[in-house]
Amino acid sequence: MFYMEIKQTMRLARYQTQALAADLPDAGFFTWDVPENVVYADSALASLFGLDPVATEKGLPIENYLDRVHPEDLPRLAKTISDSIVAHRPQQEVYRVLNIHEKYVTVSSLGRGFRDNNGEPVRYVGIVIPADEGTEIPTSRVFM
Repeated sequence: MFYMEIKQTMRLARYQTQALAADLPDAGFFTWDVPENVVYADSALASLFGLDPVATEKGLPIENYLDRVHPEDLPRLAKTISDSIVAHRPQQEVYRVLNIHEKYVTVSSLGRGFRDNNGEPVRYVGIVIPADEGTEIPTSRVFM
């Protein structure tokens, strides 16, 4: 009897996990080759930014992404990324982007730069996830 209850609980937990996963939005991953100014990203990020997924996988200049950021959020985002690269610290930011449906959506991003043996920035990697509609646009954060 106890065994059957455990099996039933496990089945229910698996079902709830699958249902929750189906409701979660896709997170987009990217890698920015800083010296070459090429951002490689997956199809989820392409969708979030309203870009062609084939082109994002082959690489696009970062300006293609920044052009999709809400004009009010762009200066703050650019400064946060720059500060993160200079300070060699991870960053977190919430901002709005023009998605594949040509509507502004709020996203949250986490990123971090990496340097070569000479201390020069070479990569910036991160993840961008859709944020809740009610998410407030906060001040940026570069972690220390």
